[in-house]
Amino acid sequence: MPTPTLHISTQPSGPESGQQDHLRRRRLSQALRAWWSQETNDWDALVEGSGAEAAASDLWDSMPAVDSKAVARTSPIFEEHLGRPLDVQCIRPGGYQSVEDMIHHLVPAMMDGPPPGKGIRGVKQEVDS
Repeated sequence: MPTPTLHISTQPSGPESGQQDHLRRRRLSQALRAWWSQETNDWDALVEGSGAEAAASDLWDSMPAVDSKAVARTSPIFEEHLGRPLDVQCIRPGGYQSVEDMIHHLVPAMMDGPPPGKGIRGVKQEVDS
C-alpha cells in the first residue's frame, strides 16, 4: 500500500487567508486608483491650454480611457502588493474603458494567477542612471 504524501503549504488557509486576500485586493485596487489619478492629472497638465485638446477631440473619443501601454506601467504596483510584476499577457488588448474596468479585470487575474515564477512575463523596469 503506498504511503500517503504530506503536503505542507506556506500559504495561510481558512478565514485568515480569505481576509488577507481581501485586504491585498483592496490595497492593490486603491493603489491602482491613486496611480490613475496621478496619470490623468499629468496628462491633463500636458494638453491643457496647448490647443491639442480641441484639435484632437475626435481622436481621444475613439481611444480607450486606459490604454494597454499605460497599464503596463502599473507593473511596480503589482510587484509591491503581490510580490511579482504584472503579467503583461493579462492586459486586455486595446485597453480598458475605465480604471474600474482595468481593476475588475487585472486584479483577479493576477491574484488568482500562477504563483511567482510560474509563467509570469513581467514588465522590465527601466532604471535611470
